[in-house]
Amino acid sequence: MIGLSAVGVGLGAWNAVDCASIRFGYVAGYSYLAAVSFAIICCCIGVPLAVWWRTRGVGAGLIATGILSCAIFYGGMSVLWRLDRVAWRHEQRVKMTLSDKASLVIYLRLGTTERQLEEFRSSVLAPQERKNNLPSFVGLYWRLAPDQANGHWGVALTFKDEARPEEVTGYVERIKRDSRVDNVYLNVAPNAIHP
Repeated sequence: MIGLSAVGVGLGAWNAVDCASIRFGYVAGYSYLAAVSFAIICCCIGVPLAVWWRTRGVGAGLIATGILSCAIFYGGMSVLWRLDRVAWRHEQRVKMTLSDKASLVIYLRLGTTERQLEEFRSSVLAPQERKNNLPSFVGLYWRLAPDQANGHWGVALTFKDEARPEEVTGYVERIKRDSRVDNVYLNVAPNAIHP
C-alpha cells in the first residue's frame, strides 16, 4: 500500500509539472481530465480488490494511488500557479479570422475525420519528445473545420518572426510527407484558397 501510494504521489507531481510546461491552455485541459480519469480508474479497480481479504492491501493501495495522484496534481498546479510557473497562464489570446494571413495552411485529404486530425496534430505537428506541445517557433495554431477549408479538415499555423528558416523548412517538409495531407499552402489567408 505504501509503495502504490508513493507511485500516486510521484505521478501526480509529474503530471502537474508536465501540465505547467504546456504552452497552450486548451491542451493543458487534457491533463486535468487525465488526472481525474486516472483517479477514477484506480478507485474502480481498487474497490473490488479491497473487499476480498487476500487482495485488500492492493485494493487499498490502488484507491490511495488514485486519490493521492489527483490531489497532488491539483495541489501542485495550485502551487505552480501561485509561483507563476504555468506557461499557459500568460498565453496571449490572439483572434484570427479567415482573412488573416497564415504562415502555413494545411488541408487534410477529403474524408479525414476530426479524430484523425487530432492524431495528425499529435504525431506530426508536435515534436516527438513532447506530444502536447507544438514547436517553439509556432506562434499560433488554428484548426479549420470543413466549412472553413473547402470541405477539408485543416490547420492554419503562424510562425514567430524569430523562427530559424532551417527549422521551418524541415518542419514543413515533414508535414508534406504525411499521407493524410492533401495540400499545403504557404503565406496565405485561409479564405483566399479556392477549391
